Amino acid sequence: MSDLEKLVRRRMQEEYAKGASAEEIAKVVRDLFNSIDLSGSSPDAVAVRATPNYE
Repeated sequence: MSDLEKLVRRRMQEEYAKGASAEEIAKVVRDLFNSIDLSGSSPDAVAVRATPNYE
């Protein structure tokens, strides 16, 4: 499993644990993908840039 897949799964699980609806989880995942810059050289850099703070 790639780092990106792990990141998406973790964010989905966090939102589900908070009781978010399917629509809210979909929005978080969509925002996550929209924030990713795939031109970076390191997968770790993608994970850091793709972790917005939704609290």
